[in-house]
Amino acid sequence: MRRKRFSARPYWPLALVLVSWAALAAPAAQPPLAKGPIHISADTLHAENKPSQQATYLGNVIMTQGDVVIHAHKLVIDALQGKVQTATATGSPVSFTMSSAQRHGYGDTLIYKPGTAEIVLQGDAHLWQEKNEISGQQVTYFLNSQQTAVTAAPGQRVHSVFYPAAANRSASGGRP
Repeated sequence: MRRKRFSARPYWPLALVLVSWAALAAPAAQPPLAKGPIHISADTLHAENKPSQQATYLGNVIMTQGDVVIHAHKLVIDALQGKVQTATATGSPVSFTMSSAQRHGYGDTLIYKPGTAEIVLQGDAHLWQEKNEISGQQVTYFLNSQQTAVTAAPGQRVHSVFYPAAANRSASGGRP
């Protein structure tokens, strides 16, 4: 009785997609990224403490926390008892980089939630790792787990482009 040999050849496209997706979703061995002080520079600032704690930065806004860097035209910080709840950035477009996770992205609006370590890109949203790209109406990126959720606008679809990892690199290595 002869056994039939298994051939992986017909399954290589599926393997390629899985390896490529792992390159975009694989967590790096890093400490939590949304920790430490938040630094903001801008052309102007308007802040109020009552009735709510809110600060509005305008013009060439750069916000950093850990290795997360956000660039925008306008940034509104909402705080509760001195703790930042959300940072909502707008511009054309708003962009962010995260060097340790080798990610960068942009959208019309960016909502940063330091407490839950989330970045939400809305409106023509794109997220890259190296050449790999995902896009849709909204891209939510979870910094600590490096997971991504993408939704499309009504009647539209999400899009992804994944490139196979090179043989001499790890699946999560490289630069954005």
